[in-house]
Amino acid sequence: MISAQHKGENKYFAPEEIVAMVLTKMKEIAEAHLGCKVTKAVISIPACFSDSQRKAIKDAGAVAGLNVMQLLNEPTAAAIAYYFQKVEAECHNAKNVLIFDFGGGHLDVSIVKICQGTIKVQCVAGDTNLGGEDFNNNMVCHFVEKIRKENNRDISNKPRSLRRLRAACEKAKKVLSTNTQTVVEIDALDEDIDFRSAITRKAFEELNRSIFERTIGCVKRCLEDAKMDRTSINEVILVGGSTRIPKVQQLLQDFLKRKELCKSLNADEAVAFGAAVQAAILSGNNKCDKFNKLKIQDITSMSYGLESKNGAIMNVLIPKHTPIPARKELLITTCSNNLSSFSIEVQECELFSPAVLFNLSGITPKPRSVSKINVSFVVDDNGMLNITAKDMSTREKSSVICKKNGHLTPEEIKKMMDAAARLKAEDEENRVKAAALNSLENFAYKMKATARDSKVSALDKKQMEEAADETILWVDTNHDAKIEEINDRKRKLETIESKVAFL
Repeated sequence: MISAQHKGENKYFAPEEIVAMVLTKMKEIAEAHLGCKVTKAVISIPACFSDSQRKAIKDAGAVAGLNVMQLLNEPTAAAIAYYFQKVEAECHNAKNVLIFDFGGGHLDVSIVKICQGTIKVQCVAGDTNLGGEDFNNNMVCHFVEKIRKENNRDISNKPRSLRRLRAACEKAKKVLSTNTQTVVEIDALDEDIDFRSAITRKAFEELNRSIFERTIGCVKRCLEDAKMDRTSINEVILVGGSTRIPKVQQLLQDFLKRKELCKSLNADEAVAFGAAVQAAILSGNNKCDKFNKLKIQDITSMSYGLESKNGAIMNVLIPKHTPIPARKELLITTCSNNLSSFSIEVQECELFSPAVLFNLSGITPKPRSVSKINVSFVVDDNGMLNITAKDMSTREKSSVICKKNGHLTPEEIKKMMDAAARLKAEDEENRVKAAALNSLENFAYKMKATARDSKVSALDKKQMEEAADETILWVDTNHDAKIEEINDRKRKLETIESKVAFL
């Protein structure tokens, strides 16, 4: 949970609620631009998100009041953008395209085959713990150590100083993408310390050598999983702000035998563009033939399996890189007499951790090995795992309940939606109140200017100026005033102004 101060008390928010706030803001921006309500969305996510992360994003969409039509892997969204902006006219020629998506918080590498209006994902690899923030973190640690040596001062436990240093480091990182040297300079970084230090691009690259090695490691792993060599790649698409770092581009070119990189696609907007196209396709936009002709085949980003009894062997049900939607059925028998329920633990094999714990209930009690339950494992278009079970003796579906820690129940989602609605109502009330306070203050200053510049009697001038000054002072000290009180004060000012006799 994330703790925050709200109206003088601690409030705790789940990550889904924070994401829902971001989605709500984006929804409001879209509605203002389009001039109509937005109720559906396609949300792009890192390709290597786990089942729990995908479920959390979907829950956040529900809390934000959105019907999430699809969770779309970011490299796939970028491939859609590339297809429409670059190769639609020549789509009859098959191309193997490597999507290198390196953003602030994660790295995704994907290989897609584009041919005759079909985008087929071949392979995906990535690291959800590697992104542009890691460059910032390394620079911050470097400068914190430098300050400790030069000034005998440790700022590692001073949040305000670290926040200012981190902002300066991020700015320096961006400058080093175009210049070979820059200066990190912060006045009064920590009390009496003014910090100033130059850093070169070479020094930046040496600081982050391990990060650069990990990025190329993801590319190697993707090619190996796809059973392809470097010469099979026809084009490399750069997506995400971190791909602007010259060393990243150089390493990619060197590894791929000086292959030219496609930089004409907007690295910041490509994913959003692709998601918008997919939204149009799912919405049934029949006005545009090129949307209807496009076919997209995505894959699972990890394997799903069941552990054996001793935990030594993993029985893979759905292998990694299986085209989705994917389905696997398994016939399970009970291991004890008269069982009416039991649990299935499904693993995400690459993560070596439980993916989902499902509880099956409503089974007809019988001796061991007599009951036969047909369990279907389905990975849907969102890359999310769903399980259904049927008791073969009764032909009735068993109740399947997800027990994974972190998954929100419908009741929890409803509670968060109600809380979001209350916060939205409070925000609207505060917005109206802020507008009323601004209007009152503006009117007071306008009245003061009128008294000063217009020809009015001395008595009226004094009365107008005193009323205006009193109102301005009241606005400064009464930000929590009720809307009725604010409007009442404005009406009194308007009454005073209406009685003024202009000479």
